Amino acid sequence: MFQEFFSRSTLLVWPLVGLLLSVTFFIGVLAFVFLGLRDRTRVSELASMPLDAEETVVGQAGIQAGSMGRAS
Repeated sequence: MFQEFFSRSTLLVWPLVGLLLSVTFFIGVLAFVFLGLRDRTRVSELASMPLDAEETVVGQAGIQAGSMGRAS
């Protein structure tokens, strides 16, 4: 009964398209992680990125990026 209903539907292609996009994205992320992050220095660079923003000086006024927007 359900097979007859679904066999006539033209909308069944969209779940397959979504599945293929999701699987393609997942494989792409896995390839980046396993093949693109082989260099230990690059991994260390990426791991320290959130910490670098607080330590860098922004502009010529000498205001630290971590203290911007905070009341003294």
